[in-house]
Amino acid sequence: MKKQQKFLPHFLALSFCFALTGCTPTVQLETPKEGITINMNVVVDHKIKIEMDEKTGKVIEKKD
Repeated sequence: MKKQQKFLPHFLALSFCFALTGCTPTVQLETPKEGITINMNVVVDHKIKIEMDEKTGKVIEKKD
């Protein structure tokens, strides 16, 4: 009987630890059913400048 009483506190502590780990909350991540929508109002202005040498300019003017 003395042997059983000697290991009883250890057994109770171990049982308590197992009981606590069984009750730990779980975290679940779920993806949204709809996609993520990003609305951006963007204005893009372009300035295009074309330069050519004199010789090419004269050839183009002659064809017009």
